[in-house]
Amino acid sequence: IMIVAGRVPKKNHDATVQIFKQFNDIFRKHGGLRLEVFELNNIKNYEVAGLTNISNTVSAGPDEEVWVELQYYKDRKHQDEVTSKIGNDEICGRLYKQSLELLTPGTSFIIGEFSRLSI
Repeated sequence: IMIVAGRVPKKNHDATVQIFKQFNDIFRKHGGLRLEVFELNNIKNYEVAGLTNISNTVSAGPDEEVWVELQYYKDRKHQDEVTSKIGNDEICGRLYKQSLELLTPGTSFIIGEFSRLSI
């Protein structure tokens, strides 16, 4: 699973939704299994030792939203194939540039690759 997160000013909410809708179509067209997008809806800090709200970790302010995107692939090889196709897609390149402009100024996307653990 590839995870991408970013901070978006609340005023850019609708435009960000539109970018994700278009990217989802491109992701699926190039063989991605599933794409899910989440918006953080609780910035409350819990008064329990050892717990910090993710909005604090990414330094989100009261006029910002934290978005997280989960991209699902069969395996690492499939991920490489899909991301290669997406990287060569002109429309996706344009969408990526637009999405960068919607982020909070001075920030970037946070990205990470995760493996499911058997527990």
